[in-house]
Amino acid sequence: MSACGRSGGASAVSPGAPHWPFLDLLRCAAAFLVLFGHTRGLLFAGFQDVAQADLATKAFYFLTGIHREGVAVFFAVSGFLVGGAAWRAIRGGRFDPKSYLLSRFVRIYLVLLPALALTLLLDGTGRALLTDTRFYGERPLMPIGLTSEWNWTQMACNLAAVQGIFCRPLGPNPPLWSLGYEWVFYLLAPLLFGLVLAKWPVFVRLCAAAVLVAGVTWLAGGLMKWVPWLAIWLAGAAAAQSARGGAMPIGIGLGGIGLIGIGLVVSRLQVVPPVVTDLAVGLGTALAIANARLLTWCPLQRPVRIGADFSYSLYLIHVPVTVFAGALLERFGWPAALVQPGFVAYAAFAALVAVALVAAHLFAQATERHTDRVRRILTGRRRSAATALSTTIG
Repeated sequence: MSACGRSGGASAVSPGAPHWPFLDLLRCAAAFLVLFGHTRGLLFAGFQDVAQADLATKAFYFLTGIHREGVAVFFAVSGFLVGGAAWRAIRGGRFDPKSYLLSRFVRIYLVLLPALALTLLLDGTGRALLTDTRFYGERPLMPIGLTSEWNWTQMACNLAAVQGIFCRPLGPNPPLWSLGYEWVFYLLAPLLFGLVLAKWPVFVRLCAAAVLVAGVTWLAGGLMKWVPWLAIWLAGAAAAQSARGGAMPIGIGLGGIGLIGIGLVVSRLQVVPPVVTDLAVGLGTALAIANARLLTWCPLQRPVRIGADFSYSLYLIHVPVTVFAGALLERFGWPAALVQPGFVAYAAFAALVAVALVAAHLFAQATERHTDRVRRILTGRRRSAATALSTTIG
């Protein structure tokens, strides 16, 4: 799942484009929800195994149980920033495929490669020195072995950043599945938008779009596996056009926030399939960010902006970092099993979250320097369409 910020990303804003503080809030909140959910999964027993849950415990499990829905928020924001800018460029006849792909590569892929290297380094060190801990004796969060069912095709798939949608993600870092979807959406969007805006007969455009969707569906292994996420991403792109128009009533934007809340609550009740609540949260986010007045609102703007700036880096490395830190905790006496809620457990949770935040902040600063250097080299220090469509997720 990617988001926005300085190091990598999902924002596609031109130098003169307005800054929307509410998007910072969404990016920061979604990144923290993903971090909280995965970190709780490393330490705590499931809610069904908690003997007596008071109100505070229920609130903790709710807050740390909506990380999947955080991905839906990310997709809507990404569609707003990247898809919205691509649509405007294509409609205005200013779209440059080379600059667009260069921007995507610099802002996402050049941050992803160091993240993959760090993942393999931490995993290799952990499996060599901490293999007797639960964190490396089994795969936390998702039963994906590093080498099980792997071949050169799988490795190439992950290096191409299309894991999750076309192949299994890297074992030590399963959350990277959503980045594969986003990368595919980046590639699909210009094609889909070009078809919609082309001056061809409607039948020809529909057939071309159907062939494109059918091809991705065949590679992905099913329509429902990827189309709901694409729908959320495209809704975000549509929201960008509405926000620039500025005509949407504030009530509709607030209704979108309400729909997000309903989706989050219903997702915890588990009375409908996850795809339903994913769509509720994602489309609710799109409605909210379609309102220009809401986009200017954000409490605590400075700390929220800081969090948004390294949200992409946090997404990329939080699992390998917290797994390694958790294994060190176990080496120094932490129980070799999932634990019940309590003061010590909450303190350990806070410690792993803090380690992930510090590591992500430092990682974002380091990768920002080298991505900026590469971008200057590739663009010849000239402002171009690559700059106009550049993204910043951190």
